[in-house]
Amino acid sequence: MKSILTTSLLLSSILATSVQAASLTLGIAAEQPSMDPHYSRTSPNQATASQFFERLVRYDQDMRMQPHLAESWRQLDLLTWEIKLRQGVKFSDGSDFDAADVVYTVKRIPQVQNSPASFDSDVAKIISIEAKDAHTLVIKLSEASPRFIKEIGNLYILPSELALDVSSDDFNNGPAMIGTGPYQFVEWRRGEFVKAVRNPHYWGKQPHFDEVTFRFITNGASRVASLLSGSVDMIEDIPTQDLPNLQSKAELQVWQKASARLIYLHMDSNREQTPFITAKDGSAINNPLRDARVRQALSLLIDRQAISERIMRGAAEPTGQFVPAGLEGFIDNFPVPQANVEQAKALLAEAGYGDGFKMVLHSSNNRYQNDAQVIQAVAQLLSRGGLEVAVEVMPANVYFKRASALDFSMFLMGFGSSTGSSLRGLNQVLHSYDKDLGHGLFNRGRYSNSEFDRVIESAEQEADPAQHEELLQLATQVAMEDYGILPLYFEKQTWAARQGLIFETGRQEATLAADIRQ
Repeated sequence: MKSILTTSLLLSSILATSVQAASLTLGIAAEQPSMDPHYSRTSPNQATASQFFERLVRYDQDMRMQPHLAESWRQLDLLTWEIKLRQGVKFSDGSDFDAADVVYTVKRIPQVQNSPASFDSDVAKIISIEAKDAHTLVIKLSEASPRFIKEIGNLYILPSELALDVSSDDFNNGPAMIGTGPYQFVEWRRGEFVKAVRNPHYWGKQPHFDEVTFRFITNGASRVASLLSGSVDMIEDIPTQDLPNLQSKAELQVWQKASARLIYLHMDSNREQTPFITAKDGSAINNPLRDARVRQALSLLIDRQAISERIMRGAAEPTGQFVPAGLEGFIDNFPVPQANVEQAKALLAEAGYGDGFKMVLHSSNNRYQNDAQVIQAVAQLLSRGGLEVAVEVMPANVYFKRASALDFSMFLMGFGSSTGSSLRGLNQVLHSYDKDLGHGLFNRGRYSNSEFDRVIESAEQEADPAQHEELLQLATQVAMEDYGILPLYFEKQTWAARQGLIFETGRQEATLAADIRQ
């Protein structure tokens, strides 16, 4: 591993020359679980990782894939890829980036311990990866994957000098925080902040600010108060009720942008009995969520428009599919499900639940915009069908571990389609769970539909773009008509800042310091 002493001396030197430099303080809504860029592919972890590390490809403001650390790629045959890497790139410790670093990164992914949302699926097809020369990779796959560059392109690249068994703690404490990104790590104080300084070796356009502090302020009202007091320069995820007030202030500016983050309800549709559903008298019953008629009835009880207008105050776009317009796999004229209480009751009766049942819904209370309020609204709407519904919410760091452990019956989740396509989301959220093949790794309800699996696997291997998109649309239709999940809405991302800052917004969720200038 790189010398801790060398890294510390370098950081001290940078800090000493940056005392008088421009600084920026950001109010961030969710704290990452680890500084390890491979520990979790959830948004908070990836947002932080993007400040310090880079990937082979990037996505522009419109979610279109662009070359980045990889300059070009091509298929030599159905199972073999060649990737040409950018030359002249250096890591933050001054060492050169080359093909050995990508080889190391791929081999490290399966070694990451206790990952709640791993990158295993992105390397599952790789049989071998070799450095043909310092800037050329040759990769052999176990099966055809015409969009393989999007899979390997998800990985943040680390220097090969790190040991394969480098721990997440080595990132959390600093010595392993060596990346090619625009900023260099200084300190992470859990529950408080991450500090960074400009990377003097950065190969791209130098960021505007020399020092950046990412303050974690998970409470929305506290974020707003911090901006109004001037203790932070910019905040993300503005509470919907505060938007009009902030928009009215001449000393502030507000940005709002539709995102590709789907908020949906996931259901335990696999087990014969599920932990948080009982008869109304508390006795055990067979899991009603296994019946598609019950899942459809629950969907019919939910008024998505009302949630978007009243709970989200317009900062949401109701939907019945996985990605918004403009992304690959979107279906034109696919209806947003409309509430119909009488039809829902009829379906429940047909399925044998005319008297309803008792259930507990679960959600985080500090991860998504208004998540606790949204799940409470869902509970009230479901009660119209004769169900007795309670709600339990908890902090995200507890919630996601429990969700991954299959602790819940019906629960609120989100998925951001960061690659401009529905392919990864459909595969990860709705494909039958198969850890070895990398399918269904976010399928925390263990939904399983053989027809859907067949179609999405065909989409993965279809090289023709038009046929590929048709298969994505068909897979979406199969899953949505079987109510594998219940889509609710796409979040709209919001930011507010003091006047004088310029921020290039897009569909991406991360608040990247390199995108901010004055």
